[in-house]
Amino acid sequence: MNELAKLNAIYRHEIESLRDSVKERRQLSAFPAAAGYPLANLKARITRALEEHSGRTDLRWELDILDRAKMGADIAIRVTGLLKEFGAKEYIGSHVPWIVEAVRGPDLSDVVDEVAHKGIYVNIRLADAWYLKSVQAVVDLDQQFGLNDSRADRTYVVDYSSPNVAKRLHAGHLRSTMIGHVLTNLYKACGGLVYRVNHINDFGGFGFMLEGYRRFHDRFPASMGENDRLLSIYAIRRSLERAVEAGVDLDVLPATDREVIDTYFPDVKTAGELKMAYEQFVAASDARFQKLEEGDADEVALWERMVAWSLEDFQSFYRALDIEIDFTMGESFYADAGNQVVDEAIEAGRAYRLTRDMVDQELTRLDGLVENDELTSEARDQAATTLAKDLDAIVVPLADGERLVVRRSDGRSIYATRDMGAIRMRREIFDPSDIVYVVGQEQRVHFSRVFQAAETLGLVKPGEVSFRHIPFGFYVDAETGKKLSSRDSVASVNDLLAESVEHYRAKTAEGSNDLSPAEVEQAARQLAVGAVFFNDLKKDMKGTVPIPQGDLAPVIAEFEKSGGPYVVYSAVRARSILRRYGKALPKAADIDAFTVDSQEGQLLLRLFEYPEKVAKAAAEDNPSILVRHLLDLAILYNSYYTVAPVLQKDQVNEFRLLITKAVELTLARGLSLCHVECPPQI
Repeated sequence: MNELAKLNAIYRHEIESLRDSVKERRQLSAFPAAAGYPLANLKARITRALEEHSGRTDLRWELDILDRAKMGADIAIRVTGLLKEFGAKEYIGSHVPWIVEAVRGPDLSDVVDEVAHKGIYVNIRLADAWYLKSVQAVVDLDQQFGLNDSRADRTYVVDYSSPNVAKRLHAGHLRSTMIGHVLTNLYKACGGLVYRVNHINDFGGFGFMLEGYRRFHDRFPASMGENDRLLSIYAIRRSLERAVEAGVDLDVLPATDREVIDTYFPDVKTAGELKMAYEQFVAASDARFQKLEEGDADEVALWERMVAWSLEDFQSFYRALDIEIDFTMGESFYADAGNQVVDEAIEAGRAYRLTRDMVDQELTRLDGLVENDELTSEARDQAATTLAKDLDAIVVPLADGERLVVRRSDGRSIYATRDMGAIRMRREIFDPSDIVYVVGQEQRVHFSRVFQAAETLGLVKPGEVSFRHIPFGFYVDAETGKKLSSRDSVASVNDLLAESVEHYRAKTAEGSNDLSPAEVEQAARQLAVGAVFFNDLKKDMKGTVPIPQGDLAPVIAEFEKSGGPYVVYSAVRARSILRRYGKALPKAADIDAFTVDSQEGQLLLRLFEYPEKVAKAAAEDNPSILVRHLLDLAILYNSYYTVAPVLQKDQVNEFRLLITKAVELTLARGLSLCHVECPPQI
């Protein structure tokens, strides 16, 4: 067994042990049945009343929340299935009357106060006692409110963050980390068994690192850190590529590229000499990678050290965001499995070498499409370029004449090889029902082909595993709308995070004399990270995220008014009321005098929707559903708080106190799912 195989065998054992511990933690968790929640229970009882009255079990109906002050009711229902089946006129004349009778029946007498109808809607005023009982149910559930079992039959492998060893983390990795981590929180909150995977690129292109380190590392400053040396090797490679591609005299190259050549290739004086030196560098790098792939002890030892340097650098990023990912698994872990998949596919006739004859036949077909005006000349030329590039490679045929290259013509593995190996090993180790990749939108075509190839190669049966690519948009300049470069985008996000910390540090220190410096610092960092997470997540994931390049004060102010900090302040405000009360909360059974006004009705019904929003966000892979609900809930509570005092001198409104507790725990729990932590006080 070669050195790389030995490392992977040890690593696999560690992964399987950690897998079992993740599974055990999940089995210890309790997930309340959704029907136990106030709104879900209300809907279930209305459904039962409609079914018993009609004798039908296929009725589909919808509920809308109303303003009691304007409509005299709290909710409106319409049986959309019957409305579609019979049309509005017959529905109103023949079905609305029995719907009214059903919800007025004795089975709902403790829930329903009044029933009226208007057009296709049946309006229901809910009993005040139901609100009180329901608030108590939320308070009793405490941290479990919102958990549900809607995903309890699913096992997720979620692939996110995925930085490249020996390269800088960029803003795409930040977005992937934020979106992926919150998705895993949602899946877990809905009962799913979740394995968080950081699939780092520690293999592809690594020949350049191995060769470059041996060539150049002695020329780097002695004070330079090891990971910075790797970043410098990558920069050297990119400078050479640009200079060779330009094909011009060295004197007209950009100053930075010329400096690299003078420093690391001092004997090179002409463009021709540079091209030759570069080709020698590429050939030597390919040879290094081949030895690494074969498990050569010296190459594996250096490679292992390099990976460790980068991982430590990445870890500082994850610590700053307070992120922990279950498994950090390099592409190298999947290389052998991927090559085995390809070998088996060739033997079974599911993959083949793309020969010259095949290429010529395809070109003839494309020319025919151009002649018949079924294809443009530009598209034909693009396809021809790809065919030339894929010549002699191993490919998997896909639908519509497409193909996926799974091995280079020289026999070396590539990303797609290792993607195939990853799918096989994830199936073997985790037995997932869902494999989710949170990767930028530029990888859409690649993942579409990978998912098709997995079925073509028999790694999964059709429908056996739900493969999903969750794409996201770029960071762009807020003024110009142009995509930021990787370096600019990560610098901008880092600046935004740093200035946000400074802003919230000053504000927290000014606003409270009760906090120690350490508590001020913790609150500032929690608010700053929360601001970045929350405001990114509330946007359409597929859209771009504008980042200002100048004064950041306006965007931080926007965050505070309508983003994560706004919701955090709402939760902390509710918490401060409870702290001022300072005693055990009253029980609903002991509260006699209370009324429910329109604001309270709307606030509570939106609050009771929270578990449904968690379940929907998980089902649709869309954190913004939950984020926007928390914003709406915070807005409602702040509006309510200003006109409905809870504590006045020695007077306590016990019903409002229970509402405040329900709001506090719902906002805090929802924020936590969004990876936003509420400081104890601000």
